[in-house]
Amino acid sequence: MKNLAPLILFFSLLFALPPKAVAQQPKTADAQSSYDNGSYITAAELYENQIAAGDTSNPYLYYNLANSYFKAGDPDKAIINYYRAFKLLPRDKDIRGNLAFALADTGQRLTPEGVPATAFNLYHFFSLGELKGLMWAGLWLFAFALMFFVLSDRKVLGKKLLIIAAILTVFFGGWHLLRLPSESKRLAVVVAPRAEVRSGPGDSFVVSLNVPRAHLVSIIDSKGDWAQVEVNSQAQGSGWVLKNTIEEI
Repeated sequence: MKNLAPLILFFSLLFALPPKAVAQQPKTADAQSSYDNGSYITAAELYENQIAAGDTSNPYLYYNLANSYFKAGDPDKAIINYYRAFKLLPRDKDIRGNLAFALADTGQRLTPEGVPATAFNLYHFFSLGELKGLMWAGLWLFAFALMFFVLSDRKVLGKKLLIIAAILTVFFGGWHLLRLPSESKRLAVVVAPRAEVRSGPGDSFVVSLNVPRAHLVSIIDSKGDWAQVEVNSQAQGSGWVLKNTIEEI
């Protein structure tokens, strides 16, 4: 039984991960063919159709869609879909690299200023869903270890399993809680030539800031046709913008 403990731990973690953690490349031959032929708008439409058909958990689909929009000269749609891919599979170097490049191309940053890239990448190695799955894997292992400890005569092994399970649960649960506040923000991207940030939800309020196309904002609240946002770029500020000037990620 002692030799099987690592295997039990491994498979508990593996099968606890959500399906998106092991997503496969989408079967989009027509879209890829259009992309290869330089028909980027057509490729984007085909990828959008696949997403609309229900394939919403595949990071590579959003990644290919973002590449198509970027090549078509549509930076806002590219950033939106790179971010959607990043949220599903943040450790993928191509997804992370292209998102960072698209943001930098519009004067923005993926890695916060002053934070080492290695630390940022490690912190975002797992998606939020994967961290939740790993936390539950730790809890299931703890339940198994507790049952083993109570029913088995091998108390030393049972105690070790309990300690390992407790450490895993606390580690991944804590990591999940740390990430939750920032990733619970409702990020959006400006999809109009500019978004006029006003002091209140209406055209009669003063414009305090103009946010350029493809720049990130965080949605705080909404009222009718207006959304209260916080600007994420260097020109920090907050106010109200028309909802049709932004698209939520």
